[in-house]
Amino acid sequence: MTEPSTPLMRQYAAIKKEHPSALLFFRLGDFYELFFDDAVLAARELQITLTSRNKEKGIAVPMCGVPYHAAEGYISKLIRKGFKVAICEQMEAPQAAKKLVRREVTRVVTPGTAADSTLSSEENNFLAAVATIGDRVGFAALDLSTGEFRATEFQGEDAGRRIQEELQQLRPKELLYGSLAPLFDKQKSDARSSPSSSIGTSCAETPLDDWIFAPDHAIPLLENHF
Repeated sequence: MTEPSTPLMRQYAAIKKEHPSALLFFRLGDFYELFFDDAVLAARELQITLTSRNKEKGIAVPMCGVPYHAAEGYISKLIRKGFKVAICEQMEAPQAAKKLVRREVTRVVTPGTAADSTLSSEENNFLAAVATIGDRVGFAALDLSTGEFRATEFQGEDAGRRIQEELQQLRPKELLYGSLAPLFDKQKSDARSSPSSSIGTSCAETPLDDWIFAPDHAIPLLENHF
């Protein structure tokens, strides 16, 4: 994203910076709009029209949008595909705003925390958290739709392999992990660097870097994700 030149785009850029891994549904009147890379991705995944708005420093800004009254259906489709969505609302009436309407993200929807309306009744929807230190690996998983909860810990040289097996069996929709302490060492795994590809699943990954990642912190990771 180039440095924005208009107040609206500066507001968008500041909010997007706080939610870099989510698709930002930015409320503009009766529509949620997406811009830049978010717009390109959403237009492809939702099969909606990709347009552009006034140019920023000579470059047209990719843009797409959905009606706010029909947004839940589009959001559900993105969640089922493994994406995260941050919903940014207008926090005041346009006529009451002195200049730019104040906007804030009021809800972040992720594959592991999606509402029941977005889920298939035929499968679990586990949100998992993994934390590792030394040769110890802690693992916790929660299905919000059923209340099912699992937690375990492994230790030793085969701890990573055993956690992989647990994750492959549960196939969580979302995995929380420490961005500064990745689950699997790249030199000890043939998988790519991201945890989701390392475990062989298509789950969304959510790195968190404000924790001390010890095995007994896997459960607090789950609790503080809501």
